[in-house]
Amino acid sequence: MNKILFLLLFVPVILTAQQLRVATANSFITYEASHPVHDWSGTSDAVQGVVIMENAIPKRMAIAAAVSSFNSKNSNRDSHALEVLDALLFPKVSFYSEEMDLNKDSLNLNGELKFHGVSIPLETIAVWTKTEDAWTLEGEFDVQPSKFDIKLPSFMLVKMRDNMRIRFRLELRTFAP
Repeated sequence: MNKILFLLLFVPVILTAQQLRVATANSFITYEASHPVHDWSGTSDAVQGVVIMENAIPKRMAIAAAVSSFNSKNSNRDSHALEVLDALLFPKVSFYSEEMDLNKDSLNLNGELKFHGVSIPLETIAVWTKTEDAWTLEGEFDVQPSKFDIKLPSFMLVKMRDNMRIRFRLELRTFAP
């Protein structure tokens, strides 16, 4: 009797839910930052995460990248960034959402961005597309490092601008546990 009850309660959930995982080799997150003297960017190709789909609609998402995985092609800058960002204390940047609204190929995301030990609400719109064997989530948004209690670094006595553009492209593939 217990087995039948288990099957009746959980089989519909298993059949309608689908787990997608980030295909790290084809995904990235890039930040773009600016200082009056120069602009720069850094990219992480080591993005991890999952999206839970229910009835072919994304319902939950968790995405993360190690702070140390971002590469600006300047090892001195990257090393200094790890110090400024307290990467040993706060090794990851992450986004989590349970509020998503799919409208054709547009996915409205409402969740929490956690960086430097601080979580802030983040609402953004991304492009959601399906190809033969994968889904792609692509978009961009702006963040202010000071909202994460980050002391802005300075160069020539001038601080960097308190705005960073974040661009992302995530390829997601079906995962069967």
